[in-house]
Formats: sequence, structure tokens, C-alpha cells
Amino acid sequence: MKDFRSALSAAVAAACLLSLAACSGDHHPEFKVAKSTAPVAAAPPALISFCPQVAVLQQAQTMTLFLPGRSDVASQISTAQITGISGACVPHKKDKTQILEVKFTNNFLADNGPANNSRPITLPWFVAITKGNQIIEKKRYQITLKFDGNMSTAAATSKPVKIDLPAVPASADLQILTGFQMTPGQLAYAAAHPNAQP
Repeated sequence: MKDFRSALSAAVAAACLLSLAACSGDHHPEFKVAKSTAPVAAAPPALISFCPQVAVLQQAQTMTLFLPGRSDVASQISTAQITGISGACVPHKKDKTQILEVKFTNNFLADNGPANNSRPITLPWFVAITKGNQIIEKKRYQITLKFDGNMSTAAATSKPVKIDLPAVPASADLQILTGFQMTPGQLAYAAAHPNAQP
């Protein structure tokens, strides 16, 4: 992901399929929703306190795929979930400027639905930098999960996402949110089935 320091001065209107509502939790230089995590290098506590919150957007954490035009059990391709984030926020110097390097990976899990027949599935996901209800910057990615043999589920970890932010107090007011990039229909299904999981 590119350097986001210059993007902070030009917030984009929050026109998107889902509301990037604030997620609960405090600012932590080291964050995880999974068992593994990356260490945080020693740095002045004041700079670490400028680190933004990183979280999975709850509304976009689970996505269910169906054959086109259907939503019955037999047509289900897969239910996928972002099971966690692992990473760290590390202050350091870049081009003689003090910055915050936020680096993390997403962990994914998906099931092999009745309509999938063990074929690999490619899922769209995003990372967005937000402030309140404004999206400052957003980038989309894809992850492919492969089912080995007769496995009923497949897991994968994304390539690391790296975001450079200015080491200033205003960065603590930002959120870095990640989730599946979904259609309105997929969002509606997820809202109606909050307990769906692989």
C-alpha cells in the first residue's frame, strides 16, 4: 500500500456500500485478533500513542457467496470470514521525517459449500483509512483460498499491508479498517445472518 501521509489533507466523501462506523477498542501499537502477532520495536511512548486503531469492520467480516440469482443452501459456494489481524505500529524515520509504519496481515477462513466442488475461491477485500464517517483512502485487494483434497475449509493469510502515516497526534484520530468488499445483496444477507461462519 502506498504512503498515505499526503492523503490526510484531502478527505474523500464517505460514499460507499457500507457505513464505516467506529469500532470499539483503544489505540494499541500492537494489535491482534489472532494468536500470532508481530513485535513492536522500542520507541518513545509519546510517538506510539499517535498510532491509529486497526480493526476488522464488523459489518464486513463475514461474506457468503451463492450461485447467481439464488440464495438457497444448495447454491451456496462458500461462507468466508476474516478471522483476525496480526501486526504492529512502529515509529521510525523515513527521509529524515518521523513516521508511523503500520504493517499487518489478515487471516481468512472459508468453507467448501455444496455448490463449490472444492474449486479455489477468490475473495475481494479492502483496507480503508477513515476519520469519523469520512473515508480518507481506500484500496482493494484479493485473496485466493484453495481446498486441498477433501478438506471442508481452507485458510489463507494475506500479503503484508504497509501504511506510512505522519507521527503526529492527529494520526491517533484515524482508523484503519479492513473487511470484505461486498455487494448490497451480500451485505443484506450478512446482516440477516449474523451468526454465519465457515
